[in-house]
Amino acid sequence: MGCICMYTPSASGGHALYTMELMTALSQHAGNGRSFELVTSENLGDDFKSDAYPIHAVLPRLRHRKEFGSKAAWAASRAMYYPRRELKLLEWLKGRPDVTGVHFQEYKPWLAGPLFKRLRKSGRKIYYTVHNIRPHDYPPGIPKPLMDHWNHQSWRACDGLFVHTERLARELAALLGERRPPIHISPHGTWTVHEPVNAPPLEERMRWKKLLFFGTIRRNKGLDLLLKAAEELPGYSITVAGETGDYDYFNNEIMPQVNRLRAGGMAVDVQLRFTPEHEVGPLFARHSAIVLPYTPKFAAQSGVVFLALAHELPVVASEVGGLRDLFGEYEIGATFSDLTPAGLAAAVNRLFDDAAHGDIAGQIRAARSQYSWSAAAEATLAGYGMADALVEAGK
Repeated sequence: MGCICMYTPSASGGHALYTMELMTALSQHAGNGRSFELVTSENLGDDFKSDAYPIHAVLPRLRHRKEFGSKAAWAASRAMYYPRRELKLLEWLKGRPDVTGVHFQEYKPWLAGPLFKRLRKSGRKIYYTVHNIRPHDYPPGIPKPLMDHWNHQSWRACDGLFVHTERLARELAALLGERRPPIHISPHGTWTVHEPVNAPPLEERMRWKKLLFFGTIRRNKGLDLLLKAAEELPGYSITVAGETGDYDYFNNEIMPQVNRLRAGGMAVDVQLRFTPEHEVGPLFARHSAIVLPYTPKFAAQSGVVFLALAHELPVVASEVGGLRDLFGEYEIGATFSDLTPAGLAAAVNRLFDDAAHGDIAGQIRAARSQYSWSAAAEATLAGYGMADALVEAGK
């Protein structure tokens, strides 16, 4: 069995938080020849550290774009950074012959093929969690077919792939065809609330009609759709909390809509920054519902919906990606398939017009119980075990 190394370079954000939750749950299953360790960046944030498993913060720090005087200097730094990061992993592994598998939560598609080839040559198994079947965005200057080719080639080179829902497993299988490794469903867990907030009862918060858009601002997250729908939602207010890497989208499409809504009398609060972990609970407690107006280009399971579950906040979501699976099991809010401002506004009004908010609260609690990190760890362990069995069968 040996040691499984989880590889997550992100020093903060969704990948780092997901890794901490999953690794903490996996560590409870350590023993009988199996152990788990994390390889991450040297600047891993304190909010994403745990004493439950060994952490090797050996990867170089990724410098923020704001640290560079020009876009060209930033791009050149990135081009040099990623190969150096992968070489650091290989150097670390040279001293760890007991590591029998590497589970990637992140990689760079254009480097993954050679990297995976070297790891397999060393006799190690490779696993990857396919958080996004299609990229959130494609790097400028790289043709989309080439980017897709790199991803699909890398996924086929793995010993096991993990996705969060049955729907995403079917879509990934159809995408890769017969030449694919086993695909395992490891459900996303509900985020752990380390500092509970004494929020008002849901019935009271619903009367506030305060909507929250939370997370990275990308075109495929559909924030522009929410702001257009807001024109049909008198009496509501909106908070936008998140970073963006697409400043053209934010400056040219989002802010003009925000300014129009403000001019019309609607309260729109824009917090263009990463929200630290200790601020998430109070932020959610000040709102009535979270809105996920994601577009059809979003082919993933949203971590934000599990933050909503953790903080018992109803959700309004489009029926795309892995979101449909969760809403098919639990009535934790309202969904819409008509991806228009009118369709979104109708879903919001439907949620707030429903008098049975106590039922929504019960459904949220039931979903929280079902989507646990213990279940995610057990499913992940089963995937590792299948890979071991296939190796044994091939001997």
